[in-house]
Amino acid sequence: MDEVGQKLRDARIQKGYTIDDLQQITKIQKRYLIAIEEGNFDTLPGDFYVRAFIKQYADTVGLDGDALLTQFQQDIPEPQPQEYAAQSVENKTRATRAEEASPVNRLRRYLPQIAIAAIVVVAVIVIYVIMLVYQSGPKQTIPTDSESVAVSSKRSTSKTSKSSTSSKTSKTSAASSSSKTAEKSSKKSTKKSSKLDISVADANGATQAVTLKNLPKTGNKLTLGATGATAWISVIVNGSTTWQGSLTSGNSQEVTLPDNVTTFQVRSGNATATTIKLNGQSVDISKGTSIVRTITFTADATESEGSQE
Repeated sequence: MDEVGQKLRDARIQKGYTIDDLQQITKIQKRYLIAIEEGNFDTLPGDFYVRAFIKQYADTVGLDGDALLTQFQQDIPEPQPQEYAAQSVENKTRATRAEEASPVNRLRRYLPQIAIAAIVVVAVIVIYVIMLVYQSGPKQTIPTDSESVAVSSKRSTSKTSKSSTSSKTSKTSAASSSSKTAEKSSKKSTKKSSKLDISVADANGATQAVTLKNLPKTGNKLTLGATGATAWISVIVNGSTTWQGSLTSGNSQEVTLPDNVTTFQVRSGNATATTIKLNGQSVDISKGTSIVRTITFTADATESEGSQE
């Protein structure tokens, strides 16, 4: 067994991790982790990945990855210039930049603005033509017959009376509608003012359940931290990982949850050193001894239905 592999294996065992635990935390395939511990670097995809995987392995088990690479520099293969160039972002994006700089792509980029300007010009011309046609039309003549004027006056008075009655009815209806709207708004504001309630169950092996009451529909934020040791943490929403990374002791990471979320998970590779806050409220996950743990948060279904009514 290679010396660097032995040191990584000892640190993993000291942390209480199995190879399967490490695979779940680092997302590195199990066969590559075993190859690193046994010093079989030739089985890895390339020299570039050897150094990247060793550093990630070391950081996860609490070792300094950079210091380890420096210490065993003679035992760890250096990436070849061709391999590094293949992994380089600069090399991958050079063709993209050249394509974006072409005159055709530049013109295509400004096509939406040109189209909008053309539409505005056409609209202005159409409005101008309509105004000219309206102004040049025949003017209405004023009737000279006094009887016609009297009939017109009576019709106008009748219309005014009906309009007044309709206006009063409309105002009464509007006042009633406004009162109902205000009552509904008052009820909604009372429901929204309810405080978030967090209930944490005892851990069942490597899983733990958290029930949430009065969880807001929007603006929910998780604050993840580590205390006393390094902890690898990930946040999963609707089966997709929205954030993952290693936090050293004393550091924290804020994650904004999507709107209308009703369930999400927090996975920790060192749950005993992990701290969690939801919207500023602490989530006590100390009721458990498992190091690798998945904490599932679920909003109370009855509260969600009540807030939608």
